[in-house]
Amino acid sequence: MKAIDIIFSIGCICIGVFAFVSGLKTVRKCKNKTVGRITGISESEGRDKDNIRTMYYSPEFEYEVDGQIFHGTGDTSYENYKRIKIGSDIKVYYNPENPQEHFTKGGGMLPTIFGAVAFVFGVLAIYGLLTS
Repeated sequence: MKAIDIIFSIGCICIGVFAFVSGLKTVRKCKNKTVGRITGISESEGRDKDNIRTMYYSPEFEYEVDGQIFHGTGDTSYENYKRIKIGSDIKVYYNPENPQEHFTKGGGMLPTIFGAVAFVFGVLAIYGLLTS
């Protein structure tokens, strides 16, 4: 049993629990839904599945709650900016007590799913280390 393997496994468990709980809190708080309007495209640089540097594009949008306009960036990114249609609608889930807090498609459940997977991976890794 290597100490680094144990530390890595415990790290996965901790990150998994944090991401899972954080995702669930966001989904629970942001229970109201509205339709926003895509107003622009946000660019970010990253690496694709082959580890090649590439650009990713996310929709920028605005939405209205009780007469007040809020702005945000979508939680889903695309490698092709043409998939984002400026002027089209986007579903926005927001916190009725703090409408600035929101998420869009993919943003509510992705952290929760990632957290669950990281937690299970960490637990299985620890189990494997203890039984080998």
